[in-house]
Amino acid sequence: MAGFESLVSGVTDIIWTYLLVILLIGLGLYFTVRSGFVQFRLFGEMVRLLVKDSGSDSGVSSFGAFCVGTAARVGTGNLAGVALAIGIGGPGAVFWM
Repeated sequence: MAGFESLVSGVTDIIWTYLLVILLIGLGLYFTVRSGFVQFRLFGEMVRLLVKDSGSDSGVSSFGAFCVGTAARVGTGNLAGVALAIGIGGPGAVFWM
């Protein structure tokens, strides 16, 4: 049983240290090249669209939609993180955060 445990531990160490890093960096570079470096080429356009005035009083501006989307993601992550910390570490985990 100890041999199997050391085998599984060795495999997971390789996967979570080397393979995961190589895959994340490799796929990031692959999709950057395949999309034609869109995150760099259109950065100015993104900023322009984010700060431009929508011109109408009805609806939500681009910046307002960005803020709402960011708040939804960050707020949910913070709530889930606190709940997970309390679930795993108990109520004392709140004082450590």
